[in-house]
Amino acid sequence: MRIAIISDIHGNITALDAVLQDLEQQPPVDQRIIAGDLCLNGPCPRESIERVQSLNCPVIQGNTDLEIATQAPHKGEKKRTTVGWTREQIGSGGIDYLESLPFSHRISNQQGSDVLVVHANPLNLEDAIFPNASDSTLELLLGGLDSDISVLAFGHLHIAYTRRWRHLSLVDVGSCGLPRDEDHRAAYAILDWQDNDWQAEIRRVPYDVQEVVKQLKTCGIPNAEKRIKVLLDARY
Repeated sequence: MRIAIISDIHGNITALDAVLQDLEQQPPVDQRIIAGDLCLNGPCPRESIERVQSLNCPVIQGNTDLEIATQAPHKGEKKRTTVGWTREQIGSGGIDYLESLPFSHRISNQQGSDVLVVHANPLNLEDAIFPNASDSTLELLLGGLDSDISVLAFGHLHIAYTRRWRHLSLVDVGSCGLPRDEDHRAAYAILDWQDNDWQAEIRRVPYDVQEVVKQLKTCGIPNAEKRIKVLLDARY
């Protein structure tokens, strides 16, 4: 069984298309999963949602997807302005779609070693799982997981990494559209069941970042210069 997981597209359809093209060049996968944050903060929110929907695969909700659905009432003015612009771009159909997305997706494995895909962590959409998280933090966020789950795959942090914690393989698949690990290339992950264990491959895919800069300058998104800076800096 092979599973491809793509997260944090953030309206960057240029990066998403590059990832999908790269995926087509790999050995076939049995399932593709989108792990949330489809369209906020990027120049092509509507096109990104449409491309994701065309994949006919499981899609889960990210924190920014929920913010778009709720209009982010507790966030700052800049965030609400960007949310408002994004809602205009995707229309009521896109808003309803984001609101309807589930929290998680579980892949059952006949060998009894399941994969759980969430956006940030198994409890909520906000708290990131850092690569250096302490045992106490991981116990709080992951301690209640079913013992049949052996892989937790997620995004949200925009920093791709793998880590072992107790019996769990933690796979941060990184960000497709807005990496923040000082690598501009789009990130995604492939999980492969081999020799009675899951093997995780983080793939990095180059794409035309300058084309996305042009899109951000002309699409009308609020605070475009900030969005360009985050894209080009590729770090926190």
